[in-house]
Amino acid sequence: MNTEYDEVESGKTESVSKASGLKLKGTHFGIKVVFPDDHTDKALLKLFTDLPDEAYALPLGRGIVLDFQARPCSERFITRVLRGVIWPKKLNVLAWLTTDEDSSKRLNEAGFCVTEPQECFASAKLNEPRCRILHHSLRSGQHEEYSGDVILAGHLNEGAEIFASGSVYVLGRLKGLVHAGCNGIDGVCVVTASFEARQLRIGDSLCDQLSMKWWKKPVIITLEEDGLLFREWTSQ
Repeated sequence: MNTEYDEVESGKTESVSKASGLKLKGTHFGIKVVFPDDHTDKALLKLFTDLPDEAYALPLGRGIVLDFQARPCSERFITRVLRGVIWPKKLNVLAWLTTDEDSSKRLNEAGFCVTEPQECFASAKLNEPRCRILHHSLRSGQHEEYSGDVILAGHLNEGAEIFASGSVYVLGRLKGLVHAGCNGIDGVCVVTASFEARQLRIGDSLCDQLSMKWWKKPVIITLEEDGLLFREWTSQ
Protein backbone atom coordinates (compact mmCIF):
# COMPACT_ATOMS: atom_id res chain seq x y z
CA MET A 1 0.00 0.00 0.00
CA ASN A 2 1.36 3.38 -0.96
CA THR A 3 1.35 6.38 1.35
CA GLU A 4 0.66 9.63 -0.48
CA TYR A 5 1.65 13.12 0.63
CA ASP A 6 -0.08 16.40 -0.21
CA GLU A 7 2.37 18.31 -2.36
CA VAL A 8 2.98 21.95 -1.43
CA GLU A 9 6.01 22.81 -3.50
CA SER A 10 9.01 20.93 -4.88
CA GLY A 11 11.00 19.56 -1.96
CA LYS A 12 8.36 20.44 0.63
CA THR A 13 5.38 18.56 2.08
CA GLU A 14 2.71 19.13 4.64
CA SER A 15 2.69 16.87 7.65
CA VAL A 16 -0.43 15.05 6.52
CA SER A 17 -0.40 11.57 4.98
CA LYS A 18 -3.32 9.68 3.46
CA ALA A 19 -3.59 5.93 3.09
CA SER A 20 -6.92 4.63 1.77
CA GLY A 21 -9.02 6.70 4.15
CA LEU A 22 -6.56 6.96 7.05
CA LYS A 23 -4.93 10.32 7.73
CA LEU A 24 -1.60 10.80 9.51
CA LYS A 25 -1.09 14.30 10.88
CA GLY A 26 2.09 15.68 12.41
CA THR A 27 1.43 17.28 15.81
CA HIS A 28 3.40 18.71 18.73
CA PHE A 29 3.47 15.28 20.40
CA GLY A 30 4.20 13.12 17.35
CA ILE A 31 1.57 11.69 14.98
CA LYS A 32 -2.21 11.59 15.08
CA VAL A 33 -3.88 8.76 13.16
CA VAL A 34 -7.39 9.86 12.13
CA PHE A 35 -9.78 7.05 11.24
CA PRO A 36 -12.80 7.47 8.93
CA ASP A 37 -16.05 6.93 10.80
CA ASP A 38 -17.94 5.42 7.85
CA HIS A 39 -16.02 2.11 7.61
CA THR A 40 -16.86 -1.24 9.20
CA ASP A 41 -14.65 -2.46 12.03
CA LYS A 42 -13.21 -5.14 9.77
CA ALA A 43 -12.37 -2.71 6.96
CA LEU A 44 -10.92 -0.20 9.40
CA LEU A 45 -8.71 -2.78 11.07
CA LYS A 46 -7.39 -3.88 7.67
CA LEU A 47 -6.52 -0.27 6.76
CA PHE A 48 -4.61 0.15 10.00
CA THR A 49 -2.90 -3.23 9.73
CA ASP A 50 -1.83 -2.60 6.12
CA LEU A 51 -0.37 0.83 6.89
CA PRO A 52 3.29 0.45 5.84
CA ASP A 53 6.02 0.69 8.46
CA GLU A 54 7.56 3.66 6.64
CA ALA A 55 4.49 5.69 7.57
CA TYR A 56 5.80 5.63 11.13
CA ALA A 57 9.28 6.68 10.02
CA LEU A 58 8.11 10.27 10.52
CA PRO A 59 9.36 12.24 13.49
CA LEU A 60 7.28 10.60 16.17
CA GLY A 61 8.07 12.79 19.13
CA ARG A 62 6.55 11.07 22.17
CA GLY A 63 4.18 8.73 20.36
CA ILE A 64 0.89 8.56 18.46
CA VAL A 65 -2.75 9.40 19.13
CA LEU A 66 -5.61 7.36 17.66
CA ASP A 67 -8.58 9.53 16.71
CA PHE A 68 -11.70 7.49 15.88
CA GLN A 69 -13.86 10.63 15.49
CA ALA A 70 -17.56 9.74 16.03
CA ARG A 71 -17.35 6.00 15.53
CA PRO A 72 -18.21 3.65 18.42
CA CYS A 73 -15.41 1.36 19.63
CA SER A 74 -16.49 -2.01 20.98
CA GLU A 75 -14.36 -4.05 23.36
CA ARG A 76 -13.76 -6.57 20.58
CA PHE A 77 -12.58 -3.86 18.17
CA ILE A 78 -10.25 -2.30 20.76
CA THR A 79 -8.76 -5.72 21.52
CA ARG A 80 -8.21 -6.44 17.83
CA VAL A 81 -6.48 -3.08 17.33
CA LEU A 82 -4.15 -3.83 20.24
CA ARG A 83 -3.34 -7.38 19.17
CA GLY A 84 -3.25 -6.74 15.43
CA VAL A 85 -1.32 -3.45 15.27
CA ILE A 86 -0.30 -1.70 18.49
CA TRP A 87 1.54 -4.55 20.19
CA PRO A 88 3.17 -6.10 17.06
CA LYS A 89 4.43 -2.70 15.84
CA LYS A 90 5.39 -1.65 19.42
CA LEU A 91 3.62 1.69 19.01
CA ASN A 92 3.45 4.11 21.93
CA VAL A 93 -0.21 5.23 22.01
CA LEU A 94 -0.63 8.43 24.00
CA ALA A 95 -4.42 8.67 23.71
CA TRP A 96 -7.53 7.06 22.23
CA LEU A 97 -9.94 9.77 21.08
CA THR A 98 -13.61 9.38 20.17
CA THR A 99 -16.64 11.65 20.46
CA ASP A 100 -18.85 8.61 21.09
CA GLU A 101 -19.60 8.89 24.83
CA ASP A 102 -20.02 5.15 25.50
CA SER A 103 -16.76 4.33 23.73
CA SER A 104 -14.88 7.10 25.53
CA LYS A 105 -16.18 5.85 28.87
CA ARG A 106 -15.23 2.26 27.98
CA LEU A 107 -11.69 3.27 27.02
CA ASN A 108 -11.30 5.44 30.12
CA GLU A 109 -12.43 2.63 32.42
CA ALA A 110 -9.89 0.34 30.74
CA GLY A 111 -7.12 2.75 31.77
CA PHE A 112 -6.53 4.45 28.40
CA CYS A 113 -6.04 8.21 28.13
CA VAL A 114 -9.00 9.74 26.26
CA THR A 115 -7.87 13.38 26.06
CA GLU A 116 -5.41 15.21 23.83
CA PRO A 117 -1.78 15.02 25.06
CA GLN A 118 -0.45 18.14 26.73
CA GLU A 119 2.15 20.34 25.08
CA CYS A 120 5.66 18.90 25.19
CA PHE A 121 7.02 21.76 27.26
CA ALA A 122 3.98 22.89 29.27
CA SER A 123 5.73 22.15 32.56
CA ALA A 124 8.89 24.12 31.80
CA LYS A 125 10.18 26.23 34.68
CA LEU A 126 9.68 29.95 34.19
CA ASN A 127 13.17 30.80 35.41
CA GLU A 128 14.87 28.24 33.17
CA PRO A 129 17.32 29.71 30.60
CA ARG A 130 15.79 30.06 27.15
CA CYS A 131 18.87 28.75 25.35
CA ARG A 132 20.86 25.56 25.85
CA ILE A 133 24.35 25.27 24.37
CA LEU A 134 25.81 21.81 23.82
CA HIS A 135 29.59 21.77 23.41
CA HIS A 136 29.77 18.29 21.90
CA SER A 137 28.33 16.19 19.09
CA LEU A 138 25.31 13.94 19.64
CA ARG A 139 25.72 10.27 18.75
CA SER A 140 23.09 7.80 17.55
CA GLY A 141 20.60 7.08 20.32
CA GLN A 142 21.18 10.36 22.17
CA HIS A 143 18.15 12.60 22.65
CA GLU A 144 17.98 16.27 23.67
CA GLU A 145 14.68 17.95 24.60
CA TYR A 146 14.50 21.57 25.74
CA SER A 147 11.94 24.35 26.30
CA GLY A 148 13.85 27.02 24.38
CA ASP A 149 16.52 27.37 21.70
CA VAL A 150 19.22 24.71 21.30
CA ILE A 151 22.70 25.42 19.92
CA LEU A 152 24.77 22.35 19.10
CA ALA A 153 28.47 23.16 18.71
CA GLY A 154 29.12 19.86 16.96
CA HIS A 155 27.48 17.29 14.71
CA LEU A 156 23.99 15.81 15.05
CA ASN A 157 24.74 12.30 13.86
CA GLU A 158 22.22 9.94 12.28
CA GLY A 159 19.99 8.39 14.94
CA ALA A 160 20.38 11.36 17.33
CA GLU A 161 17.47 13.73 18.06
CA ILE A 162 16.83 17.31 19.16
CA PHE A 163 13.34 18.48 20.17
CA ALA A 164 13.08 22.17 21.05
CA SER A 165 10.24 24.61 21.65
CA GLY A 166 12.43 27.29 20.05
CA SER A 167 14.96 27.29 17.22
CA VAL A 168 17.73 24.75 16.63
CA TYR A 169 21.24 25.67 15.48
CA VAL A 170 23.60 22.86 14.44
CA LEU A 171 27.06 24.28 13.79
CA GLY A 172 28.29 21.00 12.33
CA ARG A 173 26.58 18.37 10.14
CA LEU A 174 22.84 17.84 10.62
CA LYS A 175 22.20 14.16 9.89
CA GLY A 176 19.81 13.25 12.71
CA LEU A 177 16.25 14.30 13.56
CA VAL A 178 15.35 17.89 14.46
CA HIS A 179 11.93 19.16 15.58
CA ALA A 180 11.91 22.90 16.26
CA GLY A 181 8.87 24.78 17.57
CA CYS A 182 7.45 21.74 19.36
CA ASN A 183 4.86 23.74 21.28
CA GLY A 184 3.70 25.89 18.38
CA ILE A 185 5.82 29.02 18.94
CA ASP A 186 5.97 31.15 15.78
CA GLY A 187 9.13 32.55 14.25
CA VAL A 188 11.46 29.63 14.99
CA CYS A 189 13.97 28.23 12.53
CA VAL A 190 16.54 25.49 11.96
CA VAL A 191 20.07 26.50 10.96
CA THR A 192 22.95 24.20 10.09
CA ALA A 193 26.38 24.38 8.49
CA SER A 194 25.75 21.19 6.50
CA PHE A 195 22.25 19.83 5.87
CA GLU A 196 22.33 16.03 5.53
CA ALA A 197 19.04 14.99 7.16
CA ARG A 198 16.32 12.86 5.63
CA GLN A 199 13.54 14.48 7.65
CA LEU A 200 12.89 17.78 9.38
CA ARG A 201 9.99 19.31 11.27
CA ILE A 202 9.16 22.83 12.38
CA GLY A 203 5.95 23.07 14.37
CA ASP A 204 3.44 20.78 12.68
CA SER A 205 5.03 21.05 9.24
CA LEU A 206 7.10 18.12 8.02
CA CYS A 207 9.62 17.87 5.22
CA ASP A 208 10.75 14.37 4.26
CA GLN A 209 11.16 14.67 0.47
CA LEU A 210 14.16 16.95 0.20
CA SER A 211 15.73 18.47 -2.88
CA MET A 212 19.40 17.57 -3.42
CA LYS A 213 19.93 21.27 -4.06
CA TRP A 214 20.51 21.81 -0.33
CA TRP A 215 22.45 18.61 0.39
CA LYS A 216 25.59 19.32 2.44
CA LYS A 217 24.96 23.06 2.13
CA PRO A 218 24.71 25.66 4.93
CA VAL A 219 21.00 26.48 5.20
CA ILE A 220 18.44 28.32 7.29
CA ILE A 221 14.98 26.76 7.30
CA THR A 222 11.86 28.65 8.32
CA LEU A 223 8.14 27.91 8.41
CA GLU A 224 6.14 29.89 5.88
CA GLU A 225 2.44 29.77 4.99
CA ASP A 226 2.94 27.15 2.27
CA GLY A 227 5.39 24.91 4.15
CA LEU A 228 9.09 24.84 4.97
CA LEU A 229 11.31 27.33 3.17
CA PHE A 230 15.04 26.62 2.61
CA ARG A 231 17.52 29.46 2.12
CA GLU A 232 21.27 29.58 1.96
CA TRP A 233 22.90 30.47 5.28
CA THR A 234 25.64 33.03 4.87
CA SER A 235 27.70 35.02 7.34
CA GLN A 236 26.24 38.25 6.01
